[in-house]
Amino acid sequence: MTGANMKIKAIYENNVLRPLGELDLPNKARVSITIQESFSDLLDELGEPEAREDIDAVLKETRSRRYYD
Repeated sequence: MTGANMKIKAIYENNVLRPLGELDLPNKARVSITIQESFSDLLDELGEPEAREDIDAVLKETRSRRYYD
């Protein structure tokens, strides 16, 4: 799997990064790891939350309010 990109989930424990599933890699393969912790990663894991309100309607109402006279 030379030059290919994979996205995997892993757990870091006791100074070791362990994949949560099987990897299609040969034994002793060298890999490069990029660690990203962000809100978008959480959305990838949990899925897109369903909106409770129509965001367009909320924005329209908010923009039409007069906050200062």
